[in-house]
Amino acid sequence: MTVLNSGARRCRPAFVAMGLAGAVGLAGCASGGGGPGLPGADAAALLASISGRWSLDEASSTPQIPNHMEGVKDEAPVDDITRNESRAMRRYRRMMQSRRMSVADMRATIEVLRRRPSTLVLRVGESELTYSPSGGASMSLPMDGSELETTEDESRVKSKVGWDGPLLVVEHQIVGGGSVRETLEVVGDRMIMTRTLSSQRGDQVLTLAYDRG
Repeated sequence: MTVLNSGARRCRPAFVAMGLAGAVGLAGCASGGGGPGLPGADAAALLASISGRWSLDEASSTPQIPNHMEGVKDEAPVDDITRNESRAMRRYRRMMQSRRMSVADMRATIEVLRRRPSTLVLRVGESELTYSPSGGASMSLPMDGSELETTEDESRVKSKVGWDGPLLVVEHQIVGGGSVRETLEVVGDRMIMTRTLSSQRGDQVLTLAYDRG
């Protein structure tokens, strides 16, 4: 996987000087103003609680969704996919048509939604969130909301960190395709990851439960 840091930095808080208690300054910056900020102490506690090693609890998680684009050729016209399609396949096709996605871009979007690491290591520092899933490459996402561009197979994905009130959000935009919004919420020793793919036809949601350790 190729990783590229984008030069677009819309907000540049002095994070090293502020420390984690200054994370409240990120709320309107990294999330584009979507949601209130947290008091500094609460933000520091939240970020500290997210750091660590997490193991997937399959029994408490949403079952894996199928990849309805599997076996569909990249060059196939969208209209040709209508033959013998399932209801879920029809929803994905309409999403492609509404967004004018190619089959390859739609497949890449679904694969981002389907990500299901059995273990996940998160490290929150003063300037970045390090995201290390099992079976995938590690990413270091700037905490100021700047985008990090990665290349997976032939698809480009732009990821960034943001806030939605008390929830930490990681957004993945597939270039030419859709976007997947990932929220992280810690309750006790359990982290709930909710991954959402939104379209004009509704949301496709995948919820994963992780236990510490």
